[in-house]
Amino acid sequence: MKTQLFRAICSLLVACPALAWSQTPKVFRVKAGEYPDKVIPYADRYQFSQFKPGKAEFSNGRVAQANFNYNYVGGHIFFVDYKRDTLEIIDKELLKNLSIGDKSYRFDKRWGYCEVVQTFSRASLGKREVLARIGTEKGGPYGISYTASSVTTYRSYSSDQAATSKKLNADAEILLTYRSLYYLIDNNNRFYITTPANVRKLYPAHKKEIDQYLKTHPVDFAKEQDVLRLLAHCDAISG
Repeated sequence: MKTQLFRAICSLLVACPALAWSQTPKVFRVKAGEYPDKVIPYADRYQFSQFKPGKAEFSNGRVAQANFNYNYVGGHIFFVDYKRDTLEIIDKELLKNLSIGDKSYRFDKRWGYCEVVQTFSRASLGKREVLARIGTEKGGPYGISYTASSVTTYRSYSSDQAATSKKLNADAEILLTYRSLYYLIDNNNRFYITTPANVRKLYPAHKKEIDQYLKTHPVDFAKEQDVLRLLAHCDAISG
């Protein structure tokens, strides 16, 4: 029986190689004294294969256009100026929205940049994907690490403006892999960790219905589809 089960699993993986790959996230090894931008390929450091036209909208009404890209090492967004220098927005705390192509991003001074996954009546679901050190994240609710520094800082290395050229100063090599963190972003651009309490805060008139839903439809707040399903339900009962 075990042999048959093993053969069935192998057949499935051969027929669906994408399934086998999805179970094995990329891991990058960076040794002490190495440059992360030399070790980690460009295609794995950046969300897009090249810098793309985008627009930064600020709370004071100012709008700036440039070619942007999202960097997974530190979770920063960089732009290229007319000299072809790679720079970072200085006054990002004034950002209301930043778009790159058809994707939209919001910024919070505690959590950093998040891509807007989907927008609902009371909030948007934001996703922050970074290259994080394996096994060192500070645990938060549901085993998730939420502070930007806890998942993107390993000894003295961080990815600030043009900082991908810095060496990694550590006693030994580290392993990095992709981690996704999720946030609720209300209509005033305030960020909340994805927890039952914060969902109730966004829909205060429907706390009982939300609790009942969570009992009958358990939600893993670390899974994007689970949180989207919950927010869609909240919109339906509040509509």
